[in-house]
Amino acid sequence: MKQMRRWIPWLAAVALLLAIGCSGSNKLTRKQKADRAFARKDWPAAIQDYQIYLEEMGLGDEAMAAHFMLARSYFENEDYPTAAVEFEIFQRDYPRSDSLVAAAHYEALCWVNQSPSYDRDTTPILKAIRKLEDFMIDHASDARVESARQTVLELRDRLARKSLETARLYLRMDRRTAASIYYEKLLREQPESIHAEEGALELIDVWLEMGEPEKARQLVEQIEATRPGTELAGRARALLEN
Repeated sequence: MKQMRRWIPWLAAVALLLAIGCSGSNKLTRKQKADRAFARKDWPAAIQDYQIYLEEMGLGDEAMAAHFMLARSYFENEDYPTAAVEFEIFQRDYPRSDSLVAAAHYEALCWVNQSPSYDRDTTPILKAIRKLEDFMIDHASDARVESARQTVLELRDRLARKSLETARLYLRMDRRTAASIYYEKLLREQPESIHAEEGALELIDVWLEMGEPEKARQLVEQIEATRPGTELAGRARALLEN
C-alpha cells in the first residue's frame, strides 16, 4: 500500500504533462497544422488545411503566405493543372508579394511538367514556352532565367522533332507537298533546333524530286550565306549539284 502511495504523485505528474501536451496540440492553428503537414510531405493534408484556413481568413497579408503554400502543395503533389491555377490567382491577388517572382516561375514549371513528348498534342508545350519567355522578360535579373532559357530550348527541340517526324510521315505516304510544308515549318519556327539541319537537307531533296530546283537552290544559297564553310553547307551544295 505504501509503495502504491509513492507512485501516485508520479502518475499524477505524468497525467498532467500528457494533458498539457494534448491541450497544446489541440491549440494548433489551422495554418500551423497545414505547415506541419507540408513539412512532413503530407500534401493532401496540407492542401486540406490550407484550404480551410483560407476560407476562414479570406484575403489579406495573413492569408498571402498560406495561399502560396497551398499552390506549392498542389505542385509537390504533382497536380500541375490545379497548381498552375493557384499560382496564377496568387499573382493576381498579391502583386506586391515577396513571393511573386517565385510564383511566376512555379506557374511556368507547372506547364513544363504537363508538356508531353514530341508525338503528342503540343498545346501544353507552347503554353510552357510562352510562360517561360514571359518570366525571362519580366524578371530578367532573376537567377532562374538561365535555367528557364535552357528549358525553352529543350521544349523547342520537341516541337522541331514533331515537325520533322510529321514531314517524314508524309514522305512515307508519298505526299511530298505536305511533307515540304512541315519541313518549311520546322526551318521557319525552330531554325536553331538540332533537328533543323536534317530538315533542311531533306527539304532540298524533296524540292528536287518535286521538280522545284529554284526553291532548292535558294535554300542552298541561304545555308551557304549563314553557315559558310560548314559540313551542312557542303552537303547542301552536293545535293543540289547531283
